[in-house]
Amino acid sequence: MATDPKTVVLSDVHISNGAKYSWFLQSNARDFVNMLERVLDDSSVKELVLLGDLFDLWLYPVNVVPWTVSQILQANPDVTNALRQCVQKIPKVYYIPGNHDMGVAENDLQPFGAGDKQIRLVSPKWYSEKYQGVRYLEHGHAVDMFNAPDDSDDTIGGYPLGFFITRLTATAEDQSEVWRKLKELYRGLATFHMAIEPEEIARIPIGVRMVRAIMRLLRILAEVDDGEPIRFSEPALDNKYTVGDIRNYYGSLYDRWGRQYPDFEEFLRTVLVSVDSNGLDWYAKKLISENAARKVVVMGHTHNSVSESEYKNDGCWCIPSALGHSDAKPSYVEIVGDSATLISW
Repeated sequence: MATDPKTVVLSDVHISNGAKYSWFLQSNARDFVNMLERVLDDSSVKELVLLGDLFDLWLYPVNVVPWTVSQILQANPDVTNALRQCVQKIPKVYYIPGNHDMGVAENDLQPFGAGDKQIRLVSPKWYSEKYQGVRYLEHGHAVDMFNAPDDSDDTIGGYPLGFFITRLTATAEDQSEVWRKLKELYRGLATFHMAIEPEEIARIPIGVRMVRAIMRLLRILAEVDDGEPIRFSEPALDNKYTVGDIRNYYGSLYDRWGRQYPDFEEFLRTVLVSVDSNGLDWYAKKLISENAARKVVVMGHTHNSVSESEYKNDGCWCIPSALGHSDAKPSYVEIVGDSATLISW
């Protein structure tokens, strides 16, 4: 009897250079490769979706040039070979970028190619249309105020503010302490926002204060001076900005998101996405309520596994404690038809 075709979804591997600040260590690599081998042994798997943050192009101290995908692949041959085998054996392999790998391009994925077969870079919209709206897969950073793509003129190099938060976090000795302090700061910001009358918000430069407060906290925890140059992988940006320069940008971020999410409760949730283990639950419920045809919603980003009726979060394959979720376990999602199952490793 024929077996129904299966889709495997995974995210947040954060493959990097293996340095002490990396979230992807040798033990994570072994687990990840073993999981991919299990997937390869399952002939019913006809589709693999890499749902963002497969590579980590963000998590590097400010004085280190972030690695390219090519460098990461060369430093992780076992993972690279396992993924190449997936492309060879699994009929369809798709890549939906996250925030730590939002710069990934088709050329970066060519080393995984097998003959005419390649990993295909697609958008959540494209994938949803492929399944007539029944499935919706997205990394989750698009509703994260700090980590969503930022196409405004108020950025450094087009990077979201979260890129620099991550760079300074990687600079600090104790990343867990940084995330604990950031959680306190973000929650304080949310509380402050709730205490302000809506008509007063436009008159108080909260966004500028927010950026300066975050940067001051991170500069102290990372023990760096304002004059510390920031290294970039792009030559046009490398050493052109300092840690202190970050304070002069992103001041409009808070107001822009406030206009995008005029509902108080939704806005506050976008502030807390990256520090709450259930930070995307509200967004998943919204996606489901907006479309009656939507039976499966899968996201990542929070590094915390979730298994609800229609919504699944596939967790992570890296150090979960780096984001404060010490109880998180590696997991992935299997989809058959309009039904999804969370699989713990």
